[in-house]
Amino acid sequence: MNRMLTRGGVEFLAVFLGIALSFNVEEWREDAQIKNRLKSDYINIKKDLEKDLPYLERIALETQTANYNTVKMLAMLNPDSSFNYDNFMQLNGKSVSNNTFFGTQSSYDASVSSGRLTYFGNDELSNEIGKIYSHHYYRIHYNGELLDNTYFRELPILVIGSLSNKTKIRQENTNIIKTHRYISEIQLKEEIQRIYILRCHAGIDQIKKVITMLNEELS
Repeated sequence: MNRMLTRGGVEFLAVFLGIALSFNVEEWREDAQIKNRLKSDYINIKKDLEKDLPYLERIALETQTANYNTVKMLAMLNPDSSFNYDNFMQLNGKSVSNNTFFGTQSSYDASVSSGRLTYFGNDELSNEIGKIYSHHYYRIHYNGELLDNTYFRELPILVIGSLSNKTKIRQENTNIIKTHRYISEIQLKEEIQRIYILRCHAGIDQIKKVITMLNEELS
C-alpha cells in the first residue's frame, strides 16, 4: 500500500514538474520572441530616424536661408535704410523655401500598437522615442502647415521676371512693397519661418539623442 502511494506520489510529482517545466519553457520562448521583436523594433525605428535626420537638417537649412533673405528684405524696408528695387526683387525670389518636413513613423506606430515598446521596452528609451513622434514631429508638422499656408497667403502680388524691370511696373511694384499690408505680411512670414527653424532644430537634437541611446541599447 505504501509502495503504491509512494509510486503514485512520484508519478504525480513527475507529471507536475513536467507541466511546470513546459510552462516555464513556453514562457521563456515567448519572452525570447518578444525580446527579439523588440530588438527588431529598435533597429527599424533607428533606420527611420537615420533616414529622417539628414532630411530634416536639409529642410531646416533651406528655411534658414529663406529666412535670412526675408530678414534682409525687412531691413531694406526700414525707413532709415536705402531701398534698392533690384536687390529687393532678387531677395523676394529667394525668401521662400520649397519643402516642409514629414517624418517617417511606420515602425514606431507598429511597435506601439503591438504593445512591445510601451510594456516591454526600456522605459527611459521608450519615453525619449515617444517625444520625437508625439511632440517634436507633431509640432514640426503643425508649424510646417502654418508656413505653407503663409507662403500661399494672398500677398499683394508683385510682377516678377523680365517684366518687373519695365519702368511703369517697377514703380507699381515699389508702391505695393511700401504698403502697410505688404510689410506686415513679410513680418508674419519671417516670424513663422523663425519658429519653424526652432522646431526643426529641437527635433534634430532629440533625434540625435535617441539614435545614441538606441546604439547603446542594441550594443
